[in-house]
Amino acid sequence: MALQEVSLQQLQPGDFVVRVSQQTGSVLIKEAGLVRSQKTIELLRKKGVLQVWIDPELADPSLRSSLSDDDQPAEHSSSDESKQPRTDFAAELPKAERTLQQLQRKQHRLLESCRRQDPIDLALVQEVSCGLADSVSRNQDVLLCLSRIAQSSDNLLQHAIHCAVYIAAFGHHLQLPKGQIQDLIMAALLHDLGKVTLGDDCSDARAIPTSLKLLAEMQRLPAELTLWVAQHCAHMDGSGHPAGLHGQQLHLGSRILAIVNQYDKLSHPAEHKPVNPQLASKRLLEKTPHQLDNELTQRFIRCIGIYPPGSVVKLHSGKLGLVLENNPKKPTQPKVKIFYHSQHQHHLPMKVLDLAKHQEESIDYCIDLEQYGLQAANYL
Repeated sequence: MALQEVSLQQLQPGDFVVRVSQQTGSVLIKEAGLVRSQKTIELLRKKGVLQVWIDPELADPSLRSSLSDDDQPAEHSSSDESKQPRTDFAAELPKAERTLQQLQRKQHRLLESCRRQDPIDLALVQEVSCGLADSVSRNQDVLLCLSRIAQSSDNLLQHAIHCAVYIAAFGHHLQLPKGQIQDLIMAALLHDLGKVTLGDDCSDARAIPTSLKLLAEMQRLPAELTLWVAQHCAHMDGSGHPAGLHGQQLHLGSRILAIVNQYDKLSHPAEHKPVNPQLASKRLLEKTPHQLDNELTQRFIRCIGIYPPGSVVKLHSGKLGLVLENNPKKPTQPKVKIFYHSQHQHHLPMKVLDLAKHQEESIDYCIDLEQYGLQAANYL
């Protein structure tokens, strides 16, 4: 069931609030959750909230008559980022798989609506942006891994999903407010809409006016989102499209979207095999400082890792491993799942190794698993 936008007058105890959609104040929902009492609704009204998005599927009718005031929706500033324990990879995996499947279905529906020139249901994008933001807040490496090994014959669909996952993880890495991360995810999913009608081979810059025209037809679209899409092909030195904007004149969201867009294009060039992750990162850095923000680009590479989750590496012992999780303190020693021996050419019992704790093993380089006739998805 799609999200529903309701006024504060319509909001009831038991409703599951996803995010604020209209307000006169500056309150931010710290995390999605149930409205447990009428006092919570009164608090939101005092803070200037006018309308919210709710998820009817997650409502709790038993709270309709509740008078308790527990678990009120929290508010926070951008500097008050919630810190929660990191969820174990195996525990997050089924949740992330469902999130990615939902994203693929709804993004496909969105692109099909655009191809048919039907009105685009913004609620589709809002729903999945919330799910992505939640997943990366628990363990960003799981979605990064799943996204990298996923395959699709639809280039526009795949690019949008890759960018959405990258931007969700990067936004979390930068400790941006959850609401801003959700808006960035929406921008990543919508930034190439113009190519649906103009064709995949159309340049990014040429597609922007058509994309902006389609975005203008959407009601209640976050204002900054349109700006991010409009500026994501501008360069730090004032070149690009639109020309004349320099450095910090470009909005932070525009610079972030430009980085993830370029990284995915370098990693997954159209009609070609995926590029070695280390080579893609090297080429991305070569675009700084003239095209891309140098500091943000370096932070993005630290976010996804030297050996990104979902990539396959050859260890010095000859064993092959699927990278599961980054190690921020020791980036050359991620967690990997061993599954094959490249020299003996046979499968090994699958085993997760934390290379920071197994000094006898070290990574030589990333490899293309297809040269062994194998697919990474079979070893997750």
